[in-house]
Amino acid sequence: MHFDLAHAAITVVALIITNLALKSAGVINEENKHQWNWKVVLAYFVVVFIINMVWPI
Repeated sequence: MHFDLAHAAITVVALIITNLALKSAGVINEENKHQWNWKVVLAYFVVVFIINMVWPI
């Protein structure tokens, strides 16, 4: 099993930045922080998809 630690680290950093951007844009707020949100799922999917297209494992 091939595990690329750098790829995983970049993905985690990108998701943290995405989460901060969604909070600053108001998509994630304290009232609905723990609720299912399709906008957040879609944003995470797009970020991970783009990273995997640029840097496939």
